[in-house]
Amino acid sequence: MKECIKSIQAQIGTTPDGVWGNQSIHALRVALSKGVVIPITKNITLNELLASQTATRHNIDNMPNAQVLANLIESAVKLWQPARDILGQPIIITSGYRCPTLNRKIGGAKSSAHMFGRAIDFSCPAFGNTRAVVKHLANEFKKRGIKFDQCILEYPQSPNSWVHLGYKHADDSQRGQVFRIG
Repeated sequence: MKECIKSIQAQIGTTPDGVWGNQSIHALRVALSKGVVIPITKNITLNELLASQTATRHNIDNMPNAQVLANLIESAVKLWQPARDILGQPIIITSGYRCPTLNRKIGGAKSSAHMFGRAIDFSCPAFGNTRAVVKHLANEFKKRGIKFDQCILEYPQSPNSWVHLGYKHADDSQRGQVFRIG
């Protein structure tokens, strides 16, 4: 984990010491404002995990602290990249990390895994509709022994349906829940 944080620090132009603090957060803000792309895995960037039109519109600081960054990295490496590999197509992340202020602003759950850097919402239109994505991922996760907390089909009747994919629950458990909302 420390090596990944050092790599991010090097990419954003701050001292790569593996310690995530105010200096690193400031450097991240600057790098993001300049459009620096910060890969975490071969297909997932820190940029897309932090992006939020709502945060931008309302001037909400959506920068991760050290624990959230560690969670984002672990979740990306152990679940989100494997999900992307299983699907074999690009995923479009519509929601990643949400600081508590942002989560409240959008009406997120009070204990949302997004606030801890442990969940993403996404779609994968090149693979198929969200029903097909959830069904395939749930089957493949089980077959491959990939642990997760939640794989939720959200609002499947809507043209804007998405998949919620959570790595761990707040208590660090991985419940392996698959269900639909809406």
